[in-house]
Amino acid sequence: MTFAMSQPPKATLAEQINTIGFRRWHEYELTRSFGYLGLGVLTLFVALAMLEGVFAAPVRLEGGIRLILSFVCLWITGWAWLRFMKILVVAESISRQVVCDQCKRYGLIRIIREDLKQEHLEHHMVCQCKKCDHIWQLAYTLQLPNARV
Repeated sequence: MTFAMSQPPKATLAEQINTIGFRRWHEYELTRSFGYLGLGVLTLFVALAMLEGVFAAPVRLEGGIRLILSFVCLWITGWAWLRFMKILVVAESISRQVVCDQCKRYGLIRIIREDLKQEHLEHHMVCQCKKCDHIWQLAYTLQLPNARV
């Protein structure tokens, strides 16, 4: 039995939302972001455990290896924290904008078009409510030009 969420994500955010629906996409993004947070916390504890015996190590080589491994774990912690924040900010930014102004339904949207404004790195999506066919626009911003959700 295969689940739709175990497949690799589609190329664009609009394709992801149109394929699995906004609510499942949002749930998946929150789960993914908190997975990165868990990884960051775990590697932080590993880094602290490695640092504990650096100066008490009987052999200098062992202390150096412990120090290098703790810095690698701290780098992974920082990377995981940045991934957590980026995914969470985009998911929450979009989730605040998916309420239809006419019928007040949350998350019943179909993405009609997705555009990128290069000068501000702003993504604009034209959405349509699945219930009342009302059309509106929502936007989110990524800080890096090559960043992907």
